[in-house]
Amino acid sequence: MLDFKGIIPPLATPFDESGAVQYDAFEGNFDKYLEAGIKGYLILGSTGESVYLEHSEKIGLVKAARKRLAKSMTLLVGTGQESTRATIELTKEMADLGADAVLVKNPSYFKSMMNSAVYLAHYSAVADASPVPVIVYNVPVFTGISMEAKLLIELSKHPNIHGLKESSGEVGLMSQVVWNTDRARYPVMVGSAPTLFPCLTAGASGGVVAMADAAPKAMMDLYHAFVSGNYKKAANIQRIIAPAALAVTAKYGIPGLKAAMTFQGFRGGHPRSPLLPVSPAQREEIQELFRKMNSELAEQ
Repeated sequence: MLDFKGIIPPLATPFDESGAVQYDAFEGNFDKYLEAGIKGYLILGSTGESVYLEHSEKIGLVKAARKRLAKSMTLLVGTGQESTRATIELTKEMADLGADAVLVKNPSYFKSMMNSAVYLAHYSAVADASPVPVIVYNVPVFTGISMEAKLLIELSKHPNIHGLKESSGEVGLMSQVVWNTDRARYPVMVGSAPTLFPCLTAGASGGVVAMADAAPKAMMDLYHAFVSGNYKKAANIQRIIAPAALAVTAKYGIPGLKAAMTFQGFRGGHPRSPLLPVSPAQREEIQELFRKMNSELAEQ
């Protein structure tokens, strides 16, 4: 079932010190996410270190996630590859394993050749061949290319493209897409917790945000406050979570997020090499930010 709105955590992949996937930890984390009311999940996204995963590991993670989730809950799987052919093959395989939709980042290796015509042809071919809905993923911090609003709007017209994860951080770009597309059929989800509230006010349908890996209830509370019309509460939660959210995204990235997850009672595990764990001093800084956040949230 595809329900592309609200708060969707892009799940981290726990590794042990040797770099092996800890499938038991991955499955165990679902208990706390389900308890927090999370109903949609992204597997094999950027936060899941998908670029470091072997094919067999991708299959194992998707199988583990589908096993833990009711059919009424959305399982979104990242399948974007550099070639159209490989993207289609992985998309079909993940659909067979139970993915409700696939998230497809734009190819980026041959940057000088990656223009709107190339992307229109690529996404159209993937969507034509995909057995499940396709979600477009714009993430220039990793691809080095931000797709244009005109292209993202044009892609919304394809009958099998059903949304956008917009992670450029450009509220203006996101707003252009929201204003010129059907929100019911082509929801736009943002990929940045530090800007979730302003993006919601600009028309976003929610967020696929790494902060939800470590603080799912806080992110759900922010979203529910907004949709219920309690904008003051939503804005206040945004203010409280912002420092911790910045620490586990822009400042310390995935290693920082995994340290925060562990502090918050999840099994974050280690990052996979070449990423290195945070230092003891960095870990303490992250923990202090989350202590302060948790304390202020408890007073709401």
